Amino acid sequence: MDSAAQPPVGTPWHQATFGASFVRFWRGYAIFRGRAARAEFWFWALWWFLISLVANIAFGAGVLTFFAGPSGLDTPPPQVEQALEAFNPFPVWGYLLSILPLGAQIALGLFTVLALASLMPWIAISVRRLHDTGRSGWWVLLAAVPLGNAVLAVLLALPSIDRAQAVR
Repeated sequence: MDSAAQPPVGTPWHQATFGASFVRFWRGYAIFRGRAARAEFWFWALWWFLISLVANIAFGAGVLTFFAGPSGLDTPPPQVEQALEAFNPFPVWGYLLSILPLGAQIALGLFTVLALASLMPWIAISVRRLHDTGRSGWWVLLAAVPLGNAVLAVLLALPSIDRAQAVR
Protein backbone atom coordinates (compact mmCIF):
# COMPACT_ATOMS: atom_id res chain seq x y z
CA MET A 1 0.00 0.00 0.00
CA ASP A 2 1.50 3.35 -0.97
CA SER A 3 1.65 6.39 1.29
CA ALA A 4 -1.18 8.10 -0.60
CA ALA A 5 -3.58 5.35 0.52
CA GLN A 6 -2.60 5.67 4.18
CA PRO A 7 -4.97 7.48 6.49
CA PRO A 8 -3.52 10.57 8.17
CA VAL A 9 -1.59 10.14 11.42
CA GLY A 10 -4.12 10.14 14.24
CA THR A 11 -6.52 7.93 12.31
CA PRO A 12 -5.96 4.27 13.16
CA TRP A 13 -4.55 2.21 10.32
CA HIS A 14 -5.26 -1.42 11.13
CA GLN A 15 -3.54 -2.66 7.96
CA ALA A 16 -0.25 -0.89 8.73
CA THR A 17 2.81 -2.70 7.44
CA PHE A 18 6.16 -3.15 9.10
CA GLY A 19 7.91 -0.70 6.77
CA ALA A 20 5.13 1.89 6.81
CA SER A 21 5.01 1.91 10.61
CA PHE A 22 8.57 3.30 10.70
CA VAL A 23 7.70 6.30 8.52
CA ARG A 24 4.35 6.80 10.22
CA PHE A 25 6.00 6.86 13.65
CA TRP A 26 8.27 9.75 12.67
CA ARG A 27 5.45 11.62 10.90
CA GLY A 28 3.43 11.57 14.12
CA TYR A 29 6.32 13.12 16.06
CA ALA A 30 4.14 15.35 18.25
CA ILE A 31 0.58 14.34 17.36
CA PHE A 32 -1.12 13.44 20.63
CA ARG A 33 -4.71 13.60 19.40
CA GLY A 34 -6.40 10.80 17.57
CA ARG A 35 -5.80 7.10 17.66
CA ALA A 36 -3.22 4.49 16.64
CA ALA A 37 -4.05 0.90 15.77
CA ARG A 38 -2.27 -2.03 17.37
CA ALA A 39 -0.40 -2.77 14.13
CA GLU A 40 1.06 0.76 14.00
CA PHE A 41 2.20 0.67 17.60
CA TRP A 42 3.57 -2.87 17.81
CA PHE A 43 5.31 -2.78 14.44
CA TRP A 44 7.14 0.33 15.68
CA ALA A 45 7.94 -1.49 18.93
CA LEU A 46 9.50 -4.25 16.82
CA TRP A 47 11.50 -1.63 14.91
CA TRP A 48 12.75 -0.20 18.21
CA PHE A 49 13.68 -3.67 19.47
CA LEU A 50 15.74 -4.31 16.32
CA ILE A 51 17.43 -0.89 16.51
CA SER A 52 18.26 -1.49 20.18
CA LEU A 53 19.56 -4.97 19.41
CA VAL A 54 21.94 -3.66 16.74
CA ALA A 55 23.14 -0.86 19.05
CA ASN A 56 23.70 -3.29 21.92
CA ILE A 57 25.60 -5.72 19.71
CA ALA A 58 27.83 -2.89 18.45
CA PHE A 59 28.39 -1.64 21.99
CA GLY A 60 29.10 -5.15 23.27
CA ALA A 61 31.57 -5.80 20.46
CA GLY A 62 33.35 -2.57 21.34
CA VAL A 63 33.47 -3.44 25.02
CA LEU A 64 34.77 -6.95 24.26
CA THR A 65 37.66 -5.46 22.31
CA PHE A 66 38.45 -3.43 25.42
CA PHE A 67 38.64 -6.50 27.64
CA ALA A 68 40.46 -8.61 25.05
CA GLY A 69 43.41 -6.21 24.69
CA PRO A 70 45.95 -4.95 27.19
CA SER A 71 44.17 -2.57 29.50
CA GLY A 72 46.80 -0.47 31.21
CA LEU A 73 44.09 0.58 33.67
CA ASP A 74 45.61 -0.83 36.83
CA THR A 75 45.28 2.48 38.65
CA PRO A 76 42.69 5.11 37.88
CA PRO A 77 43.85 8.70 37.33
CA PRO A 78 43.99 10.92 40.43
CA GLN A 79 40.89 12.97 39.50
CA VAL A 80 38.78 9.79 39.55
CA GLU A 81 40.05 8.83 43.01
CA GLN A 82 39.25 12.36 44.22
CA ALA A 83 35.79 12.17 42.66
CA LEU A 84 35.12 8.86 44.36
CA GLU A 85 36.16 10.30 47.72
CA ALA A 86 34.05 13.46 47.22
CA PHE A 87 30.99 11.54 45.91
CA ASN A 88 31.07 13.55 42.69
CA PRO A 89 29.87 11.17 39.95
CA PHE A 90 30.54 13.32 36.88
CA PRO A 91 34.33 12.86 36.63
CA VAL A 92 33.80 9.14 37.30
CA TRP A 93 31.29 8.82 34.45
CA GLY A 94 33.50 10.90 32.20
CA TYR A 95 36.41 8.62 32.96
CA LEU A 96 34.37 5.45 32.46
CA LEU A 97 33.05 6.68 29.12
CA SER A 98 36.48 7.84 27.99
CA ILE A 99 38.10 4.44 28.54
CA LEU A 100 35.62 2.71 26.26
CA PRO A 101 36.95 1.81 22.82
CA LEU A 102 35.96 4.13 19.99
CA GLY A 103 33.45 1.65 18.52
CA ALA A 104 31.61 1.36 21.83
CA GLN A 105 31.62 5.15 22.29
CA ILE A 106 30.15 5.67 18.82
CA ALA A 107 27.47 3.00 19.32
CA LEU A 108 26.52 4.44 22.71
CA GLY A 109 26.47 8.00 21.36
CA LEU A 110 24.35 7.16 18.32
CA PHE A 111 21.90 5.15 20.39
CA THR A 112 21.62 7.93 22.96
CA VAL A 113 20.89 10.52 20.26
CA LEU A 114 18.30 8.24 18.63
CA ALA A 115 16.68 7.45 21.98
CA LEU A 116 16.37 11.14 22.85
CA ALA A 117 15.03 11.97 19.38
CA SER A 118 12.42 9.23 19.58
CA LEU A 119 11.23 9.98 23.13
CA MET A 120 8.52 12.45 22.08
CA PRO A 121 7.11 10.29 19.27
CA TRP A 122 7.16 7.25 21.59
CA ILE A 123 4.98 9.15 24.04
CA ALA A 124 2.77 10.44 21.21
CA ILE A 125 2.13 7.02 19.66
CA SER A 126 1.51 5.55 23.12
CA VAL A 127 -1.06 8.25 23.87
CA ARG A 128 -2.78 7.65 20.52
CA ARG A 129 -2.76 3.89 21.16
CA LEU A 130 -4.33 4.43 24.60
CA HIS A 131 -7.00 6.59 22.96
CA ASP A 132 -7.71 3.71 20.58
CA THR A 133 -8.36 1.44 23.57
CA GLY A 134 -10.78 3.99 25.02
CA ARG A 135 -8.46 5.30 27.71
CA SER A 136 -7.01 8.68 28.48
CA GLY A 137 -3.51 9.39 27.25
CA TRP A 138 -2.52 10.25 30.80
CA TRP A 139 -2.19 6.52 31.45
CA VAL A 140 1.18 6.82 29.71
CA LEU A 141 2.51 8.20 33.00
CA LEU A 142 2.46 4.63 34.32
CA ALA A 143 5.88 4.33 32.68
CA ALA A 144 7.27 6.49 35.50
CA VAL A 145 6.02 4.13 38.22
CA PRO A 146 7.85 0.96 39.26
CA LEU A 147 6.28 -1.99 37.41
CA GLY A 148 4.06 0.51 35.60
CA ASN A 149 5.58 -0.47 32.26
CA ALA A 150 4.09 -3.96 32.61
CA VAL A 151 0.62 -2.52 33.22
CA LEU A 152 1.10 -0.01 30.40
CA ALA A 153 2.13 -2.81 28.01
CA VAL A 154 -1.10 -4.66 28.80
CA LEU A 155 -3.17 -1.52 28.18
CA LEU A 156 -1.36 -0.90 24.90
CA ALA A 157 -2.04 -4.48 23.78
CA LEU A 158 -5.80 -4.28 24.33
CA PRO A 159 -8.03 -4.33 21.24
CA SER A 160 -9.39 -1.19 19.63
CA ILE A 161 -12.84 0.00 20.60
CA ASP A 162 -15.58 1.51 18.48
CA ARG A 163 -14.74 5.04 17.36
CA ALA A 164 -17.93 6.46 18.89
CA GLN A 165 -16.70 5.31 22.32
CA ALA A 166 -13.05 6.38 21.90
CA VAL A 167 -11.49 9.18 23.94
CA ARG A 168 -10.50 12.09 21.73
